[in-house]
Amino acid sequence: MANNKASGPDGLPNEFFKQNWSLLKPDLLSLFNSLFSGTLSLHNYNLANLVLLPKVEGAHRLTDYRPISVINFVPKLISKVLAMRLQPLLPKLISPSQTGFVKGRLISENFLVARELLNHLNSGSFPAIMMKLDFYKAFDTVDWNFLNRILSIRGFPSIYISWINLLLSTATSSVLINGLKGEPFFHKRGLRQGDPLSPFLFILVADVLSRMLEATSIALHCTLSPRFTVPFFILQYADDTLIFSTVRGNALQVLQLTLRLFQLASGLHLNFQKSTFLPINLDTATVDAVKLLFGFTTSSLPMDYLGLPLTLGRPDKSCFIPLLQKIETRLQGWKNCYLSRAGRVTLASSVLSAIPSYFMYVFLLPRWLTEAIDKARKRFIWSTNNDGKHKTHLVAWDKLCMPKEVGGLGIKNIKIQNQAFLLRWLWFLYKNHNSLWFRTTSKIYSPIRGEAAPLVWNKRGSFFWKDIHSLSYLFQFSTSLTVFSGHTASFWYDNWAGKPLVPLLKGAHKPPRQRINYSRGAASLSSLLPMPWDQSTMLLLNDSIVRTQTDVPDDLSWRWRADGNFSVSSFYNVISTSGKTLNNLNCIWSFRIPPSLKFFLFLASGNRLLTQQQLLRRNLLALQPCCVLCNQILLEDGLHLFFSCPFINSVWRRLSLQVRLPPLIESYNVREAFFLTLQHCVTDKPAQTLIATIFWATWKERNNRIFRGNARDAVQLCSWVLCEAGLYLKYS
Repeated sequence: MANNKASGPDGLPNEFFKQNWSLLKPDLLSLFNSLFSGTLSLHNYNLANLVLLPKVEGAHRLTDYRPISVINFVPKLISKVLAMRLQPLLPKLISPSQTGFVKGRLISENFLVARELLNHLNSGSFPAIMMKLDFYKAFDTVDWNFLNRILSIRGFPSIYISWINLLLSTATSSVLINGLKGEPFFHKRGLRQGDPLSPFLFILVADVLSRMLEATSIALHCTLSPRFTVPFFILQYADDTLIFSTVRGNALQVLQLTLRLFQLASGLHLNFQKSTFLPINLDTATVDAVKLLFGFTTSSLPMDYLGLPLTLGRPDKSCFIPLLQKIETRLQGWKNCYLSRAGRVTLASSVLSAIPSYFMYVFLLPRWLTEAIDKARKRFIWSTNNDGKHKTHLVAWDKLCMPKEVGGLGIKNIKIQNQAFLLRWLWFLYKNHNSLWFRTTSKIYSPIRGEAAPLVWNKRGSFFWKDIHSLSYLFQFSTSLTVFSGHTASFWYDNWAGKPLVPLLKGAHKPPRQRINYSRGAASLSSLLPMPWDQSTMLLLNDSIVRTQTDVPDDLSWRWRADGNFSVSSFYNVISTSGKTLNNLNCIWSFRIPPSLKFFLFLASGNRLLTQQQLLRRNLLALQPCCVLCNQILLEDGLHLFFSCPFINSVWRRLSLQVRLPPLIESYNVREAFFLTLQHCVTDKPAQTLIATIFWATWKERNNRIFRGNARDAVQLCSWVLCEAGLYLKYS
C-alpha cells in the first residue's frame, strides 16, 4: 500500500503500520486468521469519511461532486488483499471491450477503436448509430444481490464471496463537510469509491452488459458491416460506455430491451440527460425513430470521448485548444511562485511535458501544436515571470531537449516522444493479437481475416491509419524479424533480411502481399515476383531466402532492448542520442549540490552565462570591457572569469592549503577547461562540491560587485565557500 495516502477516521496512515510492523504484526496476523476462519466482525473497524470532490469548476449542485470514501486502515488492508487476489484473473474474466482497471489494457485503445470503427462505417455508407451511455452515480447504485450472483456464476469460491459481503455489509460512512463530520449511516447498495477492491468489482458488473449484447447478437440476422458480422459493438472504460449498433432489422428494439434488463438487474440507471447517440448514414425519419425509442438526444462531431476529441476526419485547430489552455492554466498557477531556474526546468520537463502525453498516444500532433507547446515551455523556463517579459534564452531549445548524456537538460522532445508513443500501436499489430486494437484493425484493413493488417497505404483508411503508416520506416528500423514458419512475415515489407526488400522495386511494381512460407527455397522465388527481374536482383533475393520451419511462429523483436520487448523510453533514447557525442561533463548531475548549482555549472561549462563576451554578442554591452574582480581592462569571458582571473586563482590557492583540490587548469575553451579541472576528482565527492561552490561563489561575487556595489576579499569568500560546501555535503 502506497505512502502519503489520506487516513480514515482512525487517523492512522499507511506509514504508521509500516514503521511499526514488528510491533503490530501479531495483531494484524491474528485479524486475518479471524477473517479466514469466518469469525471476524468489522462493525467497529469498517468506517469511512465521505469527502465530496468537485467534478467541475464552480460546483454548486450535489450532482457536481464525486463522493470519495477515506477508509480506516484495517478494512482497506483487507480490501487490498482481496483485490490483489482478484486482479491477475481479470484479463481472463473481463471482455476485451473493457479496458478499465485491467492490467495490460490501455484507455487510449478504446478511443482509437471508436475512431477506426466510426471511419469504417461512415466510409462504407453503412447505416448505424453510435450510442454514448452515461450511468447515474454508477458506483453508488450497484445491487449487492446482483454482484453476488455474478461472482457465483463466474466461479468464485463461496468463502471469497463471503469476505466481500463482510466488507460491504458492515460499511459505515459519515459525510465530511468543511471539516465537520455528519451522522454515520449504513450502506445498503453501491461500491465505495476509494476502496481498492471497488473498481474490480464494478467492471465485473459492467461486463455483464457486454456479455448480454454478445448473447443477443447470435439470434439477430443483421450486421454492422460485411467485415463486422455482429449487430452490436461495445466499448467500455469502467462506466464510460460506447455502443455501435446497426439499424437494420429489429436490432434497435433488442438493444433497448437489453439495456432495460441490465438496469433492472444491476441497479445501474441510465442518465437520459447525458446519454446521446450519433447517427451514421441515417435519414431524418430514422433519427427521429431512434430518439423516440431510447429517449436520448443526438450528438455531433467533434465530440468528447474519454477526454479526447473524437472526429471523423483529421481534427482541426479548435480540437487542440483545450490542451493549450490546460498548459496555460498550469503556468498561471506557478506565476507567483518564486522558482529558481533549475526548479523551472524540473517543472517543464516533468509536468508541462507530461500534459500532452495523453493526446500523443492517439494523435500525430501537428507542427503548429508542438511549436506552441515548446513556446510555452521555453517562456516558462527563461522568463522571470509568466507574462513573457524579461526573457533571455541562454541556451538553444534543441540543446535543452537533448539528453543529459549528450550535453542537454533532458527536457522531452515532443516530436520524438509522440513518435515513440505511436509506435506502440504498430507493435500491437504484430505482438499483441489479443488486444482490441489488433482485432479491430485486422477486420477493417487486413485482406486475410485474423492476420495483422499490412502497413501499406489504404486510401479508405482513417487519417490515423495513414499517420502511423508514415512512421512504418521508424518501426522497421527499430525491429528485426526472425523467420521460422514464414506465415506472418511479409516478404517485401518486414525487416527479416536485415532491411525491408521493398526498395528493390524502386516504385516500378506494386509489391504483392505474400508471406515467407517457403519449404523449397529459391525454387519458389519466381512466384513472388510480378515480372522478370535482372540477374543481380535475383541473386540478392536468392541470398535472402531462408528455409522455414512450419511449426515455429515467426518472432519480431525490438532492437533497442536486450529482452526484445517494445518500450517507449528505449526508442526515445536511441533517436535523441543518435549521431551525438557523449557529454564528458555529465558527472556534474551527480554532484552533491543543490539543483540550482548544477544548472549553473551546466550554463558555465557551456559558456552560456551572460559574461561581457556574451553580452557583446547580443549587442547588450553598454560599459567599457573590464573584469570587476581583478580590474584588468579586457573583455570578460568564461575562461578568464573561472580559470585565469587572479582573484579566483587567489581563492583557489588559499583553499588548497586547507583541503585537497586539483589544479585549476586553463585550456583553449571553457568546456575543455572545466573537464580538465573536474576529471581529477571523479570519485571525490567533497572535492566536487567544493569546486562547484568556488565557481558559484565567483559568479555571485562578480554580480554583487556589478549590481550592488558590494565586494568581499579572497579571505572572506573562502570562508563563505567552506561554510556553504559543508552545508551542501551535509544536506544533499
